[in-house]
Amino acid sequence: MIGRFLLVSLSVCLIMGCSTMKTPKSGFLQDYSEFQVDTKDKSLLWYEKEGTDWKRFDKLIIDPVVVYYHPDARNRAIDPQEIEKLTKYFRDVVVEEVSDRFPVVDTAGSDVLRIRAAITDVIPVSPAMNILSAAAIGVPLDMGGAAIEAEFLDSETGERLGAIVDMKLGTPLDISGFTSLGHAKGAFQRWAKELKQALLEP
Repeated sequence: MIGRFLLVSLSVCLIMGCSTMKTPKSGFLQDYSEFQVDTKDKSLLWYEKEGTDWKRFDKLIIDPVVVYYHPDARNRAIDPQEIEKLTKYFRDVVVEEVSDRFPVVDTAGSDVLRIRAAITDVIPVSPAMNILSAAAIGVPLDMGGAAIEAEFLDSETGERLGAIVDMKLGTPLDISGFTSLGHAKGAFQRWAKELKQALLEP
């Protein structure tokens, strides 16, 4: 399942434009020793436990999304209240996207997959620059974006079954791109859709 998620994620990157810069490892996931770098997208790192039966999971526990910045993160000047809103938005958009097929619950079980996720970097945009570029050429030029880390756990044992480290740039299709964090929200929306598509695969 996570392998399919990675393929979908890569496809969206190729179509919509994702970062080619190296994604920093923040320490949120603690162990990165078994991660692989995707051969076509160097900003995407992934891990999947061999032999995992993903089909047995039909419910999710989604932990509150946290901010866990690497010391070299570029965006410590962002208003903490804006970051708090962004973490809530990230979790809300994932819950909204998946809950019609995968109920979000609070109790662990053999059929419950637990997701832990963190925003590990945010790239704000310049709204003024995008207003000017949109007026001149029809599209915003300052893409912004965000980096995330997430792991997928057996909710009963806590065993890690899969994990990703991913950075996405915003795209001109993000209609909220004229706010400083609008493209980060667009990146979260795409990640949520990719996750649902992966979960739905047989």
